Amino acid sequence: MTRPYNGNSADLRLTKVRLAKVRFLIGDTNKKESSLSNEEIELFLNEEKSDNMAAAKAGEALAAKLIALNEYEKAQQLRKTCKELRDKARRSALPGGI
Repeated sequence: MTRPYNGNSADLRLTKVRLAKVRFLIGDTNKKESSLSNEEIELFLNEEKSDNMAAAKAGEALAAKLIALNEYEKAQQLRKTCKELRDKARRSALPGGI
C-alpha cells in the first residue's frame, strides 16, 4: 500500500521522515529486522493526522506480534508507550493543546 511516487521529492522525504519517526517512537529501529513493514506503517500514517496516533496504532500492531512470539513483557511495555502516545496526540488536538 505504498503511496505512488508523484515526482515530488519533498513528499518522498516527508514520508521517509514520518516513517522514521513512527519507528523511533515504537522502538522498531533495527534496520536488518524491522518488525513492521513500511507499508504497514504507511497504512497507519494515512489513517491518522497525528504521527503520535499513527505510532500508537503501529505499536499496538507490533505488540500483537510480540504476544504471538511469547514476548509478553515487551508487549506490555509497548502498550504502555502506545497509551502515552495516544494521550499526547489527544492533548495536542485540543484547542491550545500542548
